[in-house]
Amino acid sequence: MYESIIALLVVSFVFLIVNAKLLKLPPSIGLLILGMVLSLTMFGLKNYIPSAYSVFPHFMKQINFNYFLMDMILPFLLFAGAIHINVSELEKQKVPVFVFAIFSTLISTLLVGYLSYHLFGALGIDLPLIYCMLFGALISPTDPIAVLSIFKNYKVKSSLSMKIEGESLFNDGIGIVIFITISGMISQDGSSVDALQTLMLFLREAVGGIAFGLITGWLALFIMKRVIDPKYAVYVTFLIATFSYALANHLEVSGALAMVSAGILTGHWLHTKAKPGIRKITDISWEIIDEIFNAMLFVLMGVSIIEINFQVASVIVGVTAILIVLFSRLVSVSVPYALIGANKGRTRFISGIKEITVLTWSGLRGGLGFALALSLIKAPGGEFIIFITYIVASFSIIVQGLTIGKVVTKLKLG
Repeated sequence: MYESIIALLVVSFVFLIVNAKLLKLPPSIGLLILGMVLSLTMFGLKNYIPSAYSVFPHFMKQINFNYFLMDMILPFLLFAGAIHINVSELEKQKVPVFVFAIFSTLISTLLVGYLSYHLFGALGIDLPLIYCMLFGALISPTDPIAVLSIFKNYKVKSSLSMKIEGESLFNDGIGIVIFITISGMISQDGSSVDALQTLMLFLREAVGGIAFGLITGWLALFIMKRVIDPKYAVYVTFLIATFSYALANHLEVSGALAMVSAGILTGHWLHTKAKPGIRKITDISWEIIDEIFNAMLFVLMGVSIIEINFQVASVIVGVTAILIVLFSRLVSVSVPYALIGANKGRTRFISGIKEITVLTWSGLRGGLGFALALSLIKAPGGEFIIFITYIVASFSIIVQGLTIGKVVTKLKLG
């Protein structure tokens, strides 16, 4: 696997240069497209130069996408995103951020699950309802990796940007927790899992993850305030993204949410109270880590098209899946948005249609959902779920990612 990761690193660097010089797209979009082109090229070589093609499947099999993302780079990417969050702006937007992160994800999970069950059934695809719900859980969270990497390229009103970025950081952890909860119900055939057990599992993962992250962040700050050499402060943040993430998962609390809460706490101190030397070297270190791992992730996602079983591929099904996810996103954002406005004593739904439109269209899906889908490869309908997840994620990153700036400009929310 080591050689394959080195090869992936080299390919990512080459693609970054090609994208910067030729495509000039946001890096995540350009790298994903170039990765897809590489895969399709390899498919073409299969018929003409089998010896060249034989190297590529070996390269892919050495890297387990699910393991690479969930266990190796996810904590770094989440911590890197959270450490740069503007806490004062998050404080202003805390109600919509947490309402969208929790309730929008739950609403979307249920809506995607039921719509998928009925619409796919009408298309002749017999996918059990519980697995449709599992698809809803993995595809409903907006992927913070895709959202943050693409939003760097657009100027969006700060309050709206925080809603989108803050939600994406927290709802991926919520989505993972929902995914784990439904998976637990499936593993027990639903026979011994009641509502109370499900709620307790959800609370343990979600609340426990946030609490563990805050404790970890506080301990990190306690140490960082006392170090003299700025390099040791960076070392402490690395420990959060490695040891603390592993420990959180060992304690069966959400490591993803732990990284977000620890990152926000640590980042707030770094940008308000830390010495300039510590702040500078920490920012530079995490920007480099973020760039490298983001590049590797989107290239790997692009070339992962080889993982798709094209026997289950269907244009109609792919379009249906995209429409289901977009409609569910619209509903899951609109309902909480209207309730938040009602709680403030004024009707904000009509005046907030522009924001709802951007919130809906900026709901990008990416590597996180695909990684979770790949874990279902042996489950009933697993290959079908992988296919529709890849289609939805690719559409959201390429089409929505390329047009979100135009939508923001058109609606004058920049």
